[in-house]
Amino acid sequence: MARKKIHSSHRILPTPRLPDGLPGVEISENAYQVLTRRYIRKGDNGELAETPEEMFWRVAYHIAKVEKTWGLDTQARAIEFYHLLVSRNFFPNSPTFTGAGTPLGQLAACFVLPISDDMGRRSDGIFQTLRDAALIQQTGGGNGFSFSSLRPRGALVKASAGKATGPVGFLRVYDNAFGEIAQGGTRRGANMAVLRVDHPDIEEYIQCKTNENHITNFNISVGITDAFMQAVENDSEWDLLFPDVNHTEYRGFSGTIEQARAAGIPIITHKTLRARDLFNLIVKQAHHNGEPGLLFLDAANRSNPLPHFYTLESTNPCGEQWLGPYENCCLGSINLSKYALDGGQVNWGALQNDIKIATIFLDDVVDSNQYVPAVPQLKESALRARRLGLGIMGLADLMFHAGIRYGSQKGQEFAAQVMEFIRYHAMLTSIDLARERGSFPSIKGSIYDPENLNWQPPQPITPYQTDFGRPQLDWSLVVNGILAHGIRNAAQTTIAPTGTIGTVAGCEGYGCEPVFALAYIRHVNDDGKDLKLAYASPLFDQALAKIGLENDRRQAVINQVMEAGSCQQIIEIPEEVRHVYVVSQDISAEEHVRMQAAMQAFVDNSISKTINFPGNSREEDIANAYMQAWHLGCKGITVYVTGSREKEVLETMASSSQEVEHEKAAPASSQTIPVWIK
Repeated sequence: MARKKIHSSHRILPTPRLPDGLPGVEISENAYQVLTRRYIRKGDNGELAETPEEMFWRVAYHIAKVEKTWGLDTQARAIEFYHLLVSRNFFPNSPTFTGAGTPLGQLAACFVLPISDDMGRRSDGIFQTLRDAALIQQTGGGNGFSFSSLRPRGALVKASAGKATGPVGFLRVYDNAFGEIAQGGTRRGANMAVLRVDHPDIEEYIQCKTNENHITNFNISVGITDAFMQAVENDSEWDLLFPDVNHTEYRGFSGTIEQARAAGIPIITHKTLRARDLFNLIVKQAHHNGEPGLLFLDAANRSNPLPHFYTLESTNPCGEQWLGPYENCCLGSINLSKYALDGGQVNWGALQNDIKIATIFLDDVVDSNQYVPAVPQLKESALRARRLGLGIMGLADLMFHAGIRYGSQKGQEFAAQVMEFIRYHAMLTSIDLARERGSFPSIKGSIYDPENLNWQPPQPITPYQTDFGRPQLDWSLVVNGILAHGIRNAAQTTIAPTGTIGTVAGCEGYGCEPVFALAYIRHVNDDGKDLKLAYASPLFDQALAKIGLENDRRQAVINQVMEAGSCQQIIEIPEEVRHVYVVSQDISAEEHVRMQAAMQAFVDNSISKTINFPGNSREEDIANAYMQAWHLGCKGITVYVTGSREKEVLETMASSSQEVEHEKAAPASSQTIPVWIK
């Protein structure tokens, strides 16, 4: 495709010229449109200041240059990183593309900030945290907050003799503020709000987004405890609790209700209700428009790598990163579609090599990142734990190649084996880095403490039955490696949505999701304008060619698929093709949950995934999915009933036509993808 003339820009730090002989990048026109609008640096007049190849080199060079600290060949490492990026085998999160080699230099996507029950005296008070969050969002980062420490609405405020605003009131304050901030200069800020299921204001909170046009800058989730889910199963009563704000020990206290109880602060029961009534209220709202989601607090804290520092209370905006106060994480995703071999095989050797390089890349990002200097706690927390978030995109693509149906028992095992392979080699690489560069500073007292190792190798939720040609894994090497050298990173893996980077990488399936549709329209926020990108599945077209359909007939089939997104009703397509080429709407909710749980067993942080339901689903279907996810060990769950929201990121041609026809009469009902994707 034709490229525009490139101009120089003072917005890029000094960067050596792209070395001769390095390969170029092959991307689609859609990918180029997203790349130039989101990632490639611009000059003062908005003109492009670099080519795509120069952009990849800028990122590779400025991430690699920190390795001079250890006396390594930074040029060789930069070239190694460049090959990884330009091949589209691995991409970091968006802020690394936009921030590397620039004066801003903020490279992380995910942050969690604490909020204490204080208006301004404390560094984590309500409005001090709002200020910190605003500064983060200006750099392209997204924030998560737990509002659970805020006293209930109407509670006494001694200092002013007034009444408390409550969590939902301050959530609206935050939402209004973030509505005025463009994230990284290109998009509205993304945020996650969490409130514990035992907070006295939980009923108001659950219903605060009944109208999807309210609190539009936040995803909201309920922090669920095992005790609550057990109360739902047993049909028991449930207490809504909060520490006694008038007690002398409460002044200056900040923490969870368990910590308040341990500190001797009396706990007041504000209301008692039937647990199932509260559970059903959550179910009703999620059925209505997908929110709130659920975050399973106890499941997350069972694998908390730093329990001696904090209790995990919140995630990043998309729910895949549980983080402690002021922690952040730089994410990156391996493009699994690039590891398909002929005959439905997986190139495990190439995947292993790229896992190693990607892990080193992300560890270097921790040191390259400039964070937000005005919030020094961010850098301190990042260097203390050195968290990584290595994940995947294109899982659905690889399953198409391998002839495996997403959601099937074989598909669940395949996804688990892939994630186990990634976790295993990421940990081995992190151990090698610890031997060369040192463990993360807070390893003493952590679950990875070599002197008191509490971490155990992960296990699949069901025994493996299929040989996918994967090399054998010896987890004793990981255990013995930690005992001998420690580990460089307190967290290693996660699975992010990868909406934008997946488009640039050319994936058909974002993150760990199934393909949304075999043909659809993607809406991209282009500086406030709606950029529409039409898409049809090349892999599906190749499958049609393999069964002998001529060009004109293949095009007719594609046109049929373009209407509904699925091929399941096209009888002339052989059943074996339809069995493999399933899309999100073809997969049952139970299969969605089981896929998530199978991968969660080998992801030490969490997973961004949506459990999709057809438009005729009942509330009890959502309730069953919630219970299933909890029992299977998921750390969170997001559901979406097709057509329950007006605004969609992806839609089929049929739903797009409906929108045009009915825009003056009623909101369009359309197919959807995860509500967290941005």
